[in-house]
Formats: sequence, structure tokens, C-alpha cells
Amino acid sequence: MRAGFSFGKPPINKALFYLTKAILSVTFAFLVLASFFREFFSHIPGLIQNEVPDVQKLMCMIFLFAGIILLLPAYYTMGIFTRVGLPTSEHVLQTEGVYRVSRNPMYTSFFFFFAACFLLIPSLILAALMLFNLIIHHLIIKKEESYLESAFGEVYLQYKKSVARYL
Repeated sequence: MRAGFSFGKPPINKALFYLTKAILSVTFAFLVLASFFREFFSHIPGLIQNEVPDVQKLMCMIFLFAGIILLLPAYYTMGIFTRVGLPTSEHVLQTEGVYRVSRNPMYTSFFFFFAACFLLIPSLILAALMLFNLIIHHLIIKKEESYLESAFGEVYLQYKKSVARYL
């Protein structure tokens, strides 16, 4: 909890930015509820499967594990709790730890979590919300990259050349 949690400036339309955060939260809540309460599964609209085979549940666990492997070190490197949006004060470019593998490990972990959620709760409605969220988060990343280029110049451009955006 070195840095604390703060709200920065949304890099895209404010309502759209916070909508994606709400969808992300609801998706994670669905994943938790479906994991612990079997009866919750039958109340999800737009299901494309009535039962989830064990191999699908195993794949869900693999994607969850991959997401956690990226998310926890990213939060630690950024200071446990980080900002939502672009910084409004002085900050440091993170290039150590998991940021040596991915320029956006937190967002990449969201992609893994969404895949896990769809495997456990194969709903067309949930899939549409997740796809929408992935597209908007990609746009957020592009705006953040523009900001980082202007804030850190050549240092960020060199980092960008050597580390993948996602994985």
C-alpha cells in the first residue's frame, strides 16, 4: 500500500471509461458467484450450455491462474493500489518485474479473467459485454501509450520497442 489508490484523468470519455470499470467488476462478481453457488448458473441469461464440462472448468482455472500471475506482481510493482486513469501528478515509468514481459500486465490479466469467466459462464450476453470491454480497454491502452510517449519521450519509445503491449 505504498502509493495508495487514486483517481486520475480518464484517457477516454469519462462515462465510457467508468462503464468499463463497472462491467469489469460485475463480470468478476459473476465469476465468484458462479464458482460458489451452482444455482446461480441457471439464472444467467443467454447461456449457450446447460452444463460446463470438467475440461472447460480446468481451462477456466488455468486462465484464472495466468491472470493472477500477471495481476499480483503488477499491483505490487505499481504500489499495491494504483491509480485509475492517467496520473495527475508526477509519476515513474514502470519497467521492472512483470513490466519486463508486458507493458500492460494489469489489462492483460483482465483478458485472462474474461476468458476464464466465459469458460465458466458461457453466456452470449456476458460474451458481448466482455468483448465490448476488451475493445474499450484496448482504446484506453492506446491513449495511455500516447500519454506515456509525451511524458517519457525516447525512454518510453525504447521500452515500447523491447516489450510487447500484451504478451
